[in-house]
This record gives sequence, C-alpha cells and structure tokens, in this order.
Amino acid sequence: MHRRFRSIRTALALSLVAVYALSSSVVARTTAQQQADTPALVTGGGTIQLALGVASFGVNAKRPANYVPGSGDAEGRINYDRHFQLVGGRRVNVPVKYMLADVVPQGPNQTGGSATLVGDCTAPGAECPGSGTYRSVEVYVEDNSDQGAGHDVFQISFCRGSATLPSVTFPALPFGCDPFEGNTLRSGNIQIRAQ
Repeated sequence: MHRRFRSIRTALALSLVAVYALSSSVVARTTAQQQADTPALVTGGGTIQLALGVASFGVNAKRPANYVPGSGDAEGRINYDRHFQLVGGRRVNVPVKYMLADVVPQGPNQTGGSATLVGDCTAPGAECPGSGTYRSVEVYVEDNSDQGAGHDVFQISFCRGSATLPSVTFPALPFGCDPFEGNTLRSGNIQIRAQ
C-alpha cells in the first residue's frame, strides 16, 4: 500500500510539473518576438477549461490615438469570469494599460500572432479577485487559426505588483505573479491584426 501511494504521489507531482512546463512554454514560444511599439488590434472572446470548471473571457486592446513610441501604452478592456465559486472572487473587469504584440498575418482573414496585455486592478471601477491582494493582471493570447477553438490560446495571471510594461526578453511572469491559468480555447476566437 505504501509503495502504491508513493507512485501515485510521484505521478501527481510529475503531472503538475508537466502542466507548469506546458503553460510556461506557450508563453516562452512567442514573447521574445512581441514588441512594445507594434500597432496592433487585439479582440476576442470565448471559454477555456480549468481544473474546477469553465471560465469565459473577453479582450480588446489597441494603441491609443496619442501613442508615444516606446511606452507600450494601450487602451481596451479585459473581462474574465470563472463559472464556479472561488474564495476571494472570480471576476476580472479591468482596463488595459500596456500591450506587447507580434502581428503575423495568415489565412483568409489576415490575422494572427500573439500579444501580452496588462490590466490595472487599481483603476477606478476595476474588478479583480482577492479584495485588493492583486494590483494587476497579465494576459497572454495567441491567434493561431481563423477557427479559434482548439487552436487559439488565452492565459491569465494575477499579480501583486502594479501594472507595468512587461519585458520583451522575459519569457515568464514577473515576480509576484501567480502561474498562468488557461490554455487552448474551448470555444470562441482571438484575432490579432495590424492597427
């Protein structure tokens, strides 16, 4: 019995490592190509499967009219809702403050690429879980196909630090951010195009 318990515990630990490595590798694959000055328009919505249930999301982001090159400034909105009860809250509704993007047009719609969006949980009217614990969220999205579901990617992380422009050479989350949750879309679509 003791040997069986040890093998189950080992298998569980290896599974968790594999899940973390998979979520980290998705981010590491394309953030090095994202730039703070790419004029991009990011839109999308859908659902993702989490361990405890389904979550839905909606994103839109673009460069503001008075964009200052090198600033990474963006405007838009991030919405996220876990469709199950969770201590500390389950909803996100925040303005987008910064964006890195890589536009790679493909397919008939000429959309594709990846983007990292940073939302500000401290903005007036913003809603984030954790009753003030989290000061920002970081969202990573990929537009890999015109179909979206089963191809495109949505991941979100909750961060204790203030909203800041992510480093274009940093392939993982900043210090103080929870591991990403989410991955390939269950339903919906993400589109990334030149602005």
